[in-house]
Amino acid sequence: MENLYYGKIVPHEYEVERGSEYDVTAKLVIRHEQELSATLTEQQKAILEKIKDNHTELMSLGERDAFCKGFSLAVRLMIDAMNGKL
Repeated sequence: MENLYYGKIVPHEYEVERGSEYDVTAKLVIRHEQELSATLTEQQKAILEKIKDNHTELMSLGERDAFCKGFSLAVRLMIDAMNGKL
């Protein structure tokens, strides 16, 4: 808990294993984005950057909500286990 409190554990950051499904998919997204960007005007590139920023913010909000829900579920399971309900 101390590590989490002092910021030594950052729940939303993790290492991606090379060759994993996540790694392969992320590389595809980057490649397709680069191919698309090469065909866009400067104004369209600016719009694409805004879309990417908004998407990143949405993903961050979703991860935060999932963490909170998962943490709440874990606490309820611990309470039930301690009360002998499991």
